[in-house]
Formats: sequence, C-alpha cells, structure tokens
Amino acid sequence: MKAIPKVLLIHSAAVYQEAKTGSGWNGTTLELIGQLTHVRIEPSSQVIRDKNNREQQLAATLFFDCRNSQSTAGDLKEDLIVDFQGQKHRIVSVEPLYDAKRLHHYEIGMVRYAD
Repeated sequence: MKAIPKVLLIHSAAVYQEAKTGSGWNGTTLELIGQLTHVRIEPSSQVIRDKNNREQQLAATLFFDCRNSQSTAGDLKEDLIVDFQGQKHRIVSVEPLYDAKRLHHYEIGMVRYAD
C-alpha cells in the first residue's frame, strides 16, 4: 500500500503535555514538547470506549502517515494535548493501522480539551 500523499497531509499542529506547577485542582500548565507536520486532522463524531469502558465522542481524528508525516514530539500517546488552529484537543486513542507488510499510519482520536 502506498503512503498517504503529502498533498493530502496539509495540516500542522503543536503538541503539549500537562506539567504540574503547584498544588490544588488547577495546578497544571501546558508545556510544548514538539510539532507535527504533514498530518491531516478531520472532524469526527465517532463514539469510542476508553480504558474505563466509558463512551466518548471524538471531536477530531488525526492521521499520521509513517512515511510522510513528521513529529518532533516523539511518540504520540494518550493524554497529550494537540493544538490545531487555536483549538486544543486531548488524545484519547492511538490506533496503529498496518498494510500487508508493515505499519502504514496511525489514526489518533481526540476530544476537546477544557483548560
């Protein structure tokens, strides 16, 4: 299977992680850890189940191609925050998808982040 063409991977986004800054319920800030380039972010209304078997409705799906997409944030994992065009989303699912021989791309489910 061919890689997702760069002409379709038109988006860039910043990746943050939450960092503890003090005590209390609001003692966190967002710390920039890297950038994503040549990705695609599409609106979504898919309903998934999280680790605790609760249903969540996705706000967006991020497509990360293993050949053409680039990340300076390292591996994308749950609970990281993606800032795309001023809207922040929390990663709730990372699904690797394979072609016949190897890993082809990731589909990353995101919900709106309330800061």
